[in-house]
Amino acid sequence: MNQISEVIATLVHYKVVIRDTMEYCLPKDKYDVELFKEKKRSILVELEQPTPLKNIIDHSQESGPKLEKLIRDFYADIYGDSSTVLKLADDGLRVDHAQHLSIYKGVLPIHENVEAMIMGILGDGHKQGLDVTTVEHCDKAEEKLYRGVAYMTLVNDLVKFFGDYNQARQEAKGEETASSRFIGNDIQEIIGFIAGIRQNSHITDGVYMSMQDTVFMLVDYMTGHRDLPAGKNFGDVIKATQAQIADYVRLVEPDFRAIYVPVVNELVADAQKNGNKIVPDATKTAPTAAKAAPLDFGENVTEIDPKTGLPKA
Repeated sequence: MNQISEVIATLVHYKVVIRDTMEYCLPKDKYDVELFKEKKRSILVELEQPTPLKNIIDHSQESGPKLEKLIRDFYADIYGDSSTVLKLADDGLRVDHAQHLSIYKGVLPIHENVEAMIMGILGDGHKQGLDVTTVEHCDKAEEKLYRGVAYMTLVNDLVKFFGDYNQARQEAKGEETASSRFIGNDIQEIIGFIAGIRQNSHITDGVYMSMQDTVFMLVDYMTGHRDLPAGKNFGDVIKATQAQIADYVRLVEPDFRAIYVPVVNELVADAQKNGNKIVPDATKTAPTAAKAAPLDFGENVTEIDPKTGLPKA
């Protein structure tokens, strides 16, 4: 593995660690405590050792310190000992599912920034005539899985907020209240995150684009920019959207594992030859919870536009 490939492989591994934090946006009966500890260790080790990420940050003028602060704040807010989002207890890892937005605010920009680094390094590799084919394919496979997982978790939260919003407006007989305004703000924040996933994507294959288009049709239905299909209700389109995302994640995850594990194993072997013990462990990454059950919204959902706060006629 040439030096540029090694750099890209370490950055892809870091993206995986960051991405897998979204596991905690999918409610589960139990989370792997040892996996949590490994992710917690991995977040900051890349900043505290002479790693490619640290080197790039240190030579990136204004943007470098901003990214380092973002990572350190993310660690403190999500993985730190004082975090209220993820907390180790005697009975295991406790997750406050009311704070998913805090996870997205860290995961999404960090992942996108590291991917921008990788794209720049790949460009340099191509200009130098270096063989970066394997790590380029690995990065693309990770990007496909990351964006699928991001859409899965974000859509799940969008659906929940949409239900909460409808309930708040129904209880107030259609009137806007402080509660509905608060939920509406959360909806707009989630929609902003979803838009960012599309805006920063460089994936163009038909399966991905079809899944992404379905996500944005759901957003349009919820915000009143598109009429529901004839004979369909919100429960129908929500279930169909969540099912398509889950199918997509199940499709791309094996492809990612198939290329990622050998790349990391080769990186580990090369690092060990050179006496470098700061190496990732490909076995310690969370299996994506692609089996998240679609939320059943039922038949009777009042269609309300969160932008106007009014029931749709």
